[in-house]
Parts: sequence; structure tokens; C-alpha cells
Amino acid sequence: MKHDELFDENCAIARSSAVLGERWIWPILRQSFNGARRFDEFQRGIGVARNILTDRLNLLIEQGILERRPDPDGGARQQYRLTAKGHALFPVYVALMAWGNEWTGLAAPPVDLLHKPCGHRMTPRVVCSECGEQINDHDTEPVVGKGLFTYR
Repeated sequence: MKHDELFDENCAIARSSAVLGERWIWPILRQSFNGARRFDEFQRGIGVARNILTDRLNLLIEQGILERRPDPDGGARQQYRLTAKGHALFPVYVALMAWGNEWTGLAAPPVDLLHKPCGHRMTPRVVCSECGEQINDHDTEPVVGKGLFTYR
């Protein structure tokens, strides 16, 4: 199966991977979540070639994750800003960060997340939307969803 064919699957994981599975996407999103807005800020923070960065930014725009806006300072420069769809990736981003901090051989986390309202450094948790308990893979079971039989 080719990477683009993942868009045609009736599977949320496959379709998400079609957009988010390319190696430069998460570093671009990291920079965006950390405040990068201009092309040169992304390039400086990631170190990727200009043509690759342009292609990946365009993909994120096509997918509705980023949007291009005129630079408030004027001129021909533009900014890249997260859309609501892009902001919705933040829980995924912090989950990847937590996994990487635990399992990729780092001596210590290179970056902590500060929860600004309470002032504490925090670790993300996945909890049940109904009871609030923390969950893991042993606590869940896939069941038929509304979209299983309505797929094109």
C-alpha cells in the first residue's frame, strides 16, 4: 500500500497517518505549538531544507491544520498559524512527548510542560471522558462505531 492510499481507508488511524506520519510533520507542529509563525522560524528550529519545509507547510495547509495569514508587520511575508483542527492535535503532541521522554533513551526530558493556570510542571494523562479514571490499553475494547457501515 502506498502512503497516499491511507487516505482511502475506513480507519481513523490510517487516515491520520496519511497526514501525520511523514517525518517532518511533528517537528513542524512542535515549532508551531512553541510559537513559531514565520517560515524562517520553522527552518531555524528544525534545520530542514527550504523545499521540504515548503512542501510540508503546504500539506498542513491543504489538510486544514495550519493557515497562512498576512504578517502583521506588513510586507510580503506571511505567518503560519494553527487552525482549530491544528490545536486539536495538542493532546497527541503531548502524548508523543511523554512517550519520547520515557522510552527513547533520553537521560531526562529536554522540555517540561508548565500548566500556566496552576503553575506546575505537568505530565499528560489519558482519562475516560465519562468517569475521569486514567486508562490504558487493557482498559479499552474496540466496538462497532457509527461509521463502520456507512463508509462509501
